Amino acid sequence: MAVDPSHTVSVQRARPRGIAAVHARLAAERVPAAFAAYLDQVYTAARDGAVALDGQNVFLYRDGSDGEVEVDFGVGVATPFPAAGPVRYAELPAGRVATATHWGDYGRLGETHAAVVAWCRAHAHVLAGPRWEVYGHWSPGDAQPRTDVYYLLVE
Repeated sequence: MAVDPSHTVSVQRARPRGIAAVHARLAAERVPAAFAAYLDQVYTAARDGAVALDGQNVFLYRDGSDGEVEVDFGVGVATPFPAAGPVRYAELPAGRVATATHWGDYGRLGETHAAVVAWCRAHAHVLAGPRWEVYGHWSPGDAQPRTDVYYLLVE
């Protein structure tokens, strides 16, 4: 598979980052239609004072089975907190990651994921499994929203 030159991929070191998240197991193609219901639970817990959010939406993916993925739909937090109903503290993995920034239409986010995977294969980096998206702060009318895509690499 050719590496898409429109996506600049780099290797960085990710530090652990806490998120307030609701866990789900669903078909990957359902994520765009389902994520809001899960994030609403996180934002409700924040409005109720159960958790203090730091603002960025984060989706952490792990491979599941039967064509489904395990997803933590979350929002960044500065400190751990006790569970609030389905909202739990989770941490993004730490270690070497391959990363690229996606600009624009979320419907084309898969292209950035594919570019990172292709780049890793072309440069002999082995994917560890977990991957995540960190969504930039969005405002209405924002034609080029930013999403950073990360893939944990085998050390």
